[in-house]
Amino acid sequence: TVPGIKDLPVACKLALKDCDICVACGMPGGAEKDRVCAHEASQGLINAQLMCDKHIIEVFVHEDEAQDEKNLKKIVVDRCRKHARNAVYLLKNPEWLGKNAGKGLRQGFENAGSI
Repeated sequence: TVPGIKDLPVACKLALKDCDICVACGMPGGAEKDRVCAHEASQGLINAQLMCDKHIIEVFVHEDEAQDEKNLKKIVVDRCRKHARNAVYLLKNPEWLGKNAGKGLRQGFENAGSI
């Protein structure tokens, strides 16, 4: 836990000193300024990955992605679980990710299907 979403990059960079991968979870608000802050945090996470030569899996769920709290919770849980699983695949079985690329697998919503 960090004070704000823009603090995630440095928190992940510090964690990656002792870890092989990091999952960065954040829940920005639905206002335009929140989207800007989330974008800035995302850019920081990309930079941290490049500095550390390790993956950071970004898991952001915007508060306005669902119409009510029940559906928002469903999105959060699904997206976090699937991204955590993908982090394990990156470390232990990266071939699985390659085999499933382009299949429209989604985190947080129903799968879209193959392209």
